[in-house]
Amino acid sequence: MYLRQKWRDARLSFGSADEQRSIRAYVWDDIWVPDTFFRQDISSSAATYDITVENKFLTISNTGEVWYVQK
Repeated sequence: MYLRQKWRDARLSFGSADEQRSIRAYVWDDIWVPDTFFRQDISSSAATYDITVENKFLTISNTGEVWYVQK
């Protein structure tokens, strides 16, 4: 399952109009991400897997638009 979210955070905007930035995993703890949950979830514990690299991708546009994808 892929969870894709998009929002705008003006605090993350920067100068160049034709540029996007991908964020390294160690910076993610400093960026606000919505606390998404599923209302009709039967169990409150999510299945997670032990992996070497997290299956997340975060891109920020110059306007502060954040595109967040998690697998």
